[in-house]
Amino acid sequence: MSVSLIEMKQYLLVDGTHQDNVIQSLIDASEAELQGSGVRKMTEGDELYPLYKLAIQILVSRRFEDRGQVEKANVNLDYLLSKLAMNRGEDSETIQQTE
Repeated sequence: MSVSLIEMKQYLLVDGTHQDNVIQSLIDASEAELQGSGVRKMTEGDELYPLYKLAIQILVSRRFEDRGQVEKANVNLDYLLSKLAMNRGEDSETIQQTE
């Protein structure tokens, strides 16, 4: 895991455990979004790992803060649907092999 739940809660300034499931699902979705965009999963030894980690933190933060805002949620949903449609059901390994 590139960003732990504890790290993300510190980034979001969230105390307690009542939002843990939401935050963890946002971390997982953000990692999947990056991979769906062609960004390979990175670990601590990678040169660009700090940027990868920051990208996940920013994606999670935006989605966490935008909850309940219908207009922003619709824009985010349209964006995600177009990303998923571009992938056409292929997994990331299949996409990388065809490039």
